[in-house]
Amino acid sequence: MFKKFNPYCFVSFDGEENIAPEDNKSSGETKTFTQEEVNSILAKEKRKTQEVQKQLLSQLEEAKNTAKLGTEERTNLEKKIEELQKVTMSAEERARQKEVKLQKQYEDQIAQISEEKENWKKRHTDLLISNSILRAASENKAVEPNQLLKMLKSDAKLVQKLDEDGQPINDFDVRMSLLDTDKNGKPIELDLTIGEAVKRMTELPQYGNLFEGGKSGGVGSSNINGKNGARIDVAKLAQENPAAYRELRKSNPAAIFGS
Repeated sequence: MFKKFNPYCFVSFDGEENIAPEDNKSSGETKTFTQEEVNSILAKEKRKTQEVQKQLLSQLEEAKNTAKLGTEERTNLEKKIEELQKVTMSAEERARQKEVKLQKQYEDQIAQISEEKENWKKRHTDLLISNSILRAASENKAVEPNQLLKMLKSDAKLVQKLDEDGQPINDFDVRMSLLDTDKNGKPIELDLTIGEAVKRMTELPQYGNLFEGGKSGGVGSSNINGKNGARIDVAKLAQENPAAYRELRKSNPAAIFGS
């Protein structure tokens, strides 16, 4: 005959305090527990187990961050840590960790897309600027179009066009600043499209050596012809307007220093 199972009978584990009173031992009676007491004992054991697991998890995390591990060793350790986290974490904590992980993946994807977008935008802008300069160079019979490209590209920029009301439209111009002189021979800076700038350069003697049939104002001379034949004193320009002098030296160094 089997002894009838008592659902409230609790058997203690090794190392646990014997809960049954001494008189129960001597009398041979079985100690019974209420369901609430059983639940409390089990919860206590669960907390102890979780505490041990958390300590182990902390040790593994520290080992991952401090120990010198190979790729395979690190991968295996990370798997063990992940498995242990699943055991020790509550359902709410696991959901929160998963949410953080997904959020990180989403942010990484957005950052990657933004970076790729910026790279393609830069490539597209560079292509438009280069093509515009080369086209203007060809139309104005530049001796070496690539030389003109190298000279102007760093100063050129892509600018959105505006309609008659000053509102931006879905079209762009390649523009640049060009050093010129006013009717009194004073240096001025013009904001022009690439086509306008290159065409104007063909009319200025200091750029004459860049175009077929162009006339130079004198390589290495201290004076250069400006607009309407006015003369620019290079030495005076360097003293009175260093910015304009640097622009002139950058755009046509041969006219100042000689070839």
